[in-house]
Amino acid sequence: MKLESKVKVGSKEIKKYDAPRSPCQCLLESEVLSHGVKAELTWLCGLYNPVQLQHNVNKAVPALREAVACPAPSCRKGTSGLKLLFSK
Repeated sequence: MKLESKVKVGSKEIKKYDAPRSPCQCLLESEVLSHGVKAELTWLCGLYNPVQLQHNVNKAVPALREAVACPAPSCRKGTSGLKLLFSK
């Protein structure tokens, strides 16, 4: 978020910021990239769904905690599912 304006009212300063943007959006709006690179970046950004990524992380955390809590190989029954979670 960039600062757009600062207005002093009495002893206070009122700051106005622009809308938040992801680094991908900032790159796409810049003029330094060619059209081909912008098209590839748009395609790459479309591959990742933040909600699905968060869901996968939330499902993997209990298995990771269990693996750390019990270092013996016999305790790691459920960790084989981690490969399935992050294979997409």
